Amino acid sequence: MIYTKQKYYESGDKFAKLLMSKLKKQQADNSIYKIRDPNSKRCVYKQSEIKQAFQSYYKQLYTQPKLKDRQQIKGFLEQLNLPVLQDNQNQRLVANITERELSYAISKLKANKSPGPDGFTSEWYKKFKLELSPFLLQIFNLALKEGKMPPSWKQATISVIHKEGKDRLNCSSYRPISVLNIDYKLFTSILSKRIQGILPQLISTDQTGFIPQRQTHDNITRTLHILNQIKKHQIQAAVISLDAEKAFDSVSWAFLYRVLERFGFHSDFVKVIEALYTKPTAQIKINGNLSNTIELERGTRQGCGLSPLLFALYIEPLAQLIRQTNRIKGIHISGDIHKVALYADDVLLYIS
Repeated sequence: MIYTKQKYYESGDKFAKLLMSKLKKQQADNSIYKIRDPNSKRCVYKQSEIKQAFQSYYKQLYTQPKLKDRQQIKGFLEQLNLPVLQDNQNQRLVANITERELSYAISKLKANKSPGPDGFTSEWYKKFKLELSPFLLQIFNLALKEGKMPPSWKQATISVIHKEGKDRLNCSSYRPISVLNIDYKLFTSILSKRIQGILPQLISTDQTGFIPQRQTHDNITRTLHILNQIKKHQIQAAVISLDAEKAFDSVSWAFLYRVLERFGFHSDFVKVIEALYTKPTAQIKINGNLSNTIELERGTRQGCGLSPLLFALYIEPLAQLIRQTNRIKGIHISGDIHKVALYADDVLLYIS
């Protein structure tokens, strides 16, 4: 809206009319007038039915199918050669959150963003930082030490935005944007900052997504080099791209917890993650109206600073299994064996 005002400011008396026209167009583009119900497969037009259709879709998406038991997951992970955190790294992870960390997190809050379900904006936290900090520190450290979270941290509002080029009648053609409460985001951003420093030691250089000091072009350059060598030396090989549908939304929490344990994360830290992911809820916002509350059973929490880092840890066992298995031969170039490359959930297999 600020951008629109700047753009039309010089229009003088025409500003109000131009601005209203612009806002009406934006509203029309984002409005949903009909949708295909995911259960009945028929198109619905009533706002209540459209809202119910999206509610059903996301309830199905975030319902966790039955998994293997804990021991089977543990047995799978134990066979993998994965690094383990050192004691001093773990101690830093679970140390009391300091005023300096909190102040930095507040300073990094972005302005003009939608507030979470509780209505408090980032500007409000910045304005009253001095008054709020003692209370926030007390809440954050209680959460860190005992895993006790305010109920409001479990809440989210999901808005949907149409993906360009996709069928507007399908619920899956809309990208979900989760809005979380700011105090929750402050807490998880502090934990994210702590984890970022140790991720490069836990995640192989095959993964370039979300890892500090790694760039997307690292794997692009690597793949181009491999393709060039394949052509130059006439190697019988292929590069296969794997695309996991709804990868972030399909994350199994039980498997995630076991992965964290396998990497040697402190039990207190694992308990914090478990607490954050115990019975979170969401309401879907369609055309300005909220659906009934649904309970989430899987998936990383969108809008949470921890989510991309947890996903990088979550998918690393798959990458390591590919590296270890003899069933995938990989491509041999200059004494190196190339088997897999990842950017977040995008996976490339190098096979010969």
